[in-house]
Amino acid sequence: MKFKQVYRLLLTFLVFVLSQILLSQNLEKILILHWNDFHSQNVPMRSICSDTPCYVGGTANLLGLINKFRTEEKNVLVLNAGDDFQGTPISSLTKGRSQIELMNLINPDAMTLGNHEFDYGRDALEENLKLAKFKVICANLWDKRKGNLFTKPYTVKNLGKAKVGVIGLTTPELFKLSLRENLKDLELLDIEKVTRQYINELKTKEKVDLIIALTHLGVQADSLLAVKFPEIKIIIGGHSHTVLKEPKIVNGVIICQAGSRGEYLGYLEAMIDVDGDSVYSYKGKLIRVVEGTVKPDEVALKKVEELEKMVDKEFGQVIGKLEVDWKRNFYGESNLGNWEADVMREFAKTDIAFQNSGGLRKDLPKGDIKVRDIWEINPFGNTFVVFEVDGKTLRKMMEWQASGKAELMQVSGIKVVFDSRKKIGERIISIEVGGKPLDENRIYSIVTNNWVADHLYDLFGIPQNSVKIKNLGVVDRDIFIEAVKKQKVIKSEVEGRIIDLAKQKEEIKNEY
Repeated sequence: MKFKQVYRLLLTFLVFVLSQILLSQNLEKILILHWNDFHSQNVPMRSICSDTPCYVGGTANLLGLINKFRTEEKNVLVLNAGDDFQGTPISSLTKGRSQIELMNLINPDAMTLGNHEFDYGRDALEENLKLAKFKVICANLWDKRKGNLFTKPYTVKNLGKAKVGVIGLTTPELFKLSLRENLKDLELLDIEKVTRQYINELKTKEKVDLIIALTHLGVQADSLLAVKFPEIKIIIGGHSHTVLKEPKIVNGVIICQAGSRGEYLGYLEAMIDVDGDSVYSYKGKLIRVVEGTVKPDEVALKKVEELEKMVDKEFGQVIGKLEVDWKRNFYGESNLGNWEADVMREFAKTDIAFQNSGGLRKDLPKGDIKVRDIWEINPFGNTFVVFEVDGKTLRKMMEWQASGKAELMQVSGIKVVFDSRKKIGERIISIEVGGKPLDENRIYSIVTNNWVADHLYDLFGIPQNSVKIKNLGVVDRDIFIEAVKKQKVIKSEVEGRIIDLAKQKEEIKNEY
């Protein structure tokens, strides 16, 4: 009995001491809500929830969930980590204006710029940003026309007793990922230098208690940023579409990312030590935005319906039937890539076609094919271009592709066998064009899109000006739409056009 009493007294004393310690610290609780890589998925997507068909995401549902937390909690910070543009027809039709109008309803505290915000050109983006009623920040993009940063580098917000600074950063690969003509008079600044500069400014001039980086770099680059700048306590990221169901901790820095297309809303509850300029404790998770589990925002719902009416009139038409699922593959051959590359080669009457895997933006289940589907698979409005190379150059191009340094091409008219276990530059085993072995002295004609042609060194390792490019002046999706209408029923397969012997042997090994 005495032991129990002593135990209770001791426990009460410990609780009292801990509470006094907490009270003596200057703590403030904040809630960060975040999303990234929305890609204009304003309408909910079909998905599976606990083995049952459901719909997830959508602007109205996302905002409904944000509204719920804004009502229930105080000190809420809402952040968008970029790539809200591009992905569905409405974004292309309005050149991104639809997304600005919808984000004005969401009213995030800050958004940073992703590479896809530049898909309609810097001039169109500037016009859109004039309409924005929320803050857009990016510290590492210089505008040579203005002799200044393209946007403000950071924003500061008071959340209760905590003064929080948020620095925006975009990908250093912007010029590799975008058409150069869309980035006229823009220049990327060194991320480390600008990060150091604005950390110092936020600390000395703004006297903030917490520094957050709002980035469009990807989780790997965010991790490197955390190693170099432990002064940043939280990184809210995008670009790699990573579903971080709980925060990743690197060098004491909390890193968050919420997948893509609004399927998840990121939730990070943090207790800020105002005197220590640090995060005392945190709790992070992703909340799946499932239709029917949250009350959608009525104003956003009406706006989305209004925008979609513009799309449905033109894009709701059924133009063909798909007998097998179209599946993308960023690391190998795909049946969707094969079909598109075949259409390209047939249209341009060339020996070979190359379609970049990253240019294919969604899978499509078997069933009806609508005009909208082709727009969503190919949202960029790229044009077809043709050029010629000799067989020796073509071999070099394929060696570069086999090196793993570049985005993989989906192909037509060519079969490549390589072994990724071999030394880089010596991986190609065989190349056939039109069913015949490669002739290094022959000239081969190639069709691809203008984005690929704008990045020849990055993708194929050949100098940018080493070939004469002819733009055919036709938009890729227009040709794909006509091809679907003509073929009516489509059943494309993986045929062994790109074969890595190392993977084949690994697959055989795994069978045993």
